[in-house]
Amino acid sequence: MLDKKNNQELCSCIVRIKEMFLSDTFILLDCVLTDNPLDPEYSANVAYDRLEEVVRFEELYNGVECKGVSDYLLKNGYTLNDVELLNKKRIDEKRRHAHI
Repeated sequence: MLDKKNNQELCSCIVRIKEMFLSDTFILLDCVLTDNPLDPEYSANVAYDRLEEVVRFEELYNGVECKGVSDYLLKNGYTLNDVELLNKKRIDEKRRHAHI
């Protein structure tokens, strides 16, 4: 059972883990967006899945409403071109893996 002090420490820990996860996710996203489209090293789908979890966390933990990953990215400094490129790379990645 958590007492008030432990609950505060847990909340602080959760926020710190989320910040590290988000930082790593944005680094991954930036790598995806600048990756070689012909021979990509980074997974657009993994970046997107991580962003979905960030959006879900923001909604559940902080009560922040987002209309999804695209909305979240636009609210956090990414452009419509970035969002479209991410979605294109996700589709391309799924096609590549479907042909393996």
